[in-house]
Amino acid sequence: MSAAAPLLSVNGLTKHFPLKGGFFGRSTGTVRAVDGISFDVAEGETLGIVGESGCGKSTTARLLVDLIRPDGGEIMLSARRLGVDLPLRDLRRNVQMVFQDSYASLNPRLTMEEAIAFGPTVNGVSTAEATRLAHELLFKVGLEPKRFAGRYPHELSGGQRQRVNIARALAFKPKIVILDEAVSALDKSVEAQVLNLLGDLKRELGLTYIFISHDLNVVRYMSDRVMVMYLGEIAEIGPVDAIYERPSHPYTRALLAAMPSMDPDHLTREAPLAGDPPNPINPPSGCRFHTRCRHAATVCISTPPGLYTLPGERHLVNCHLAIPNSGHPGIEAVTA
Repeated sequence: MSAAAPLLSVNGLTKHFPLKGGFFGRSTGTVRAVDGISFDVAEGETLGIVGESGCGKSTTARLLVDLIRPDGGEIMLSARRLGVDLPLRDLRRNVQMVFQDSYASLNPRLTMEEAIAFGPTVNGVSTAEATRLAHELLFKVGLEPKRFAGRYPHELSGGQRQRVNIARALAFKPKIVILDEAVSALDKSVEAQVLNLLGDLKRELGLTYIFISHDLNVVRYMSDRVMVMYLGEIAEIGPVDAIYERPSHPYTRALLAAMPSMDPDHLTREAPLAGDPPNPINPPSGCRFHTRCRHAATVCISTPPGLYTLPGERHLVNCHLAIPNSGHPGIEAVTA
């Protein structure tokens, strides 16, 4: 990617959810869903986000479109800061989202034509023009308007509904589309068709994607860079080839080792990662991964490592093993 200013810049983004209980609804703790993460997205790239359930991927996505309000940090789009010189309306026009559940995302009382035209109509576009746009977008996502414009959600398959959701997201001509597990509920053959469609739309319309998925193979196929999240923090972020071929964080290596393989010479003989992530209400001190890490040392328990930029790459890792002079005793010996 070029060295130009990023299209989207996130700095110190934080979201904590208070837990209430007891007779008087008193606070009993706080879920630290997203805990001070910072990253950039360049224009025209696809940033993949991966991690176990509960790591903060979907919360991050919802924060980026202001479906939930952050507790701290800033979101900047094209060098304009949300809440300062970037109105919320401008953010939502330029950053659209496609959700996992294709049926729940659509109003069952609206036809596909009406669902796509609804947003532009609310924002002042005439009904005739919004309808014309809806037909154009249906055709663009591979659905013949004459056949599908008048249908309701229950009359479409899951893949067809997700194509409609993609068309609806494009109705505002956004710069960024966030895809939150957008293909995970689809059959593999349909998934491949939708992924190819997304690739075609990106090239044709100059889109920028944030692609969230559990499927590491799909993320590798779609992404230019990958961000690995663990317990509300960024474990590692970098170019897709660097993450998959030269992972620097033990958690990233464990995720990649757990990928299914058809190669009999690369079968998984031993679970690369044991146990569940710690409770996000009371995350571990120091490095949050140290309770499951085979390389954990005293410095990992006491001191958060912070993101360190590896030499020569836009590759950052949140691990003492990658930081020179961090005090970790195994820094010279560890290998992938």
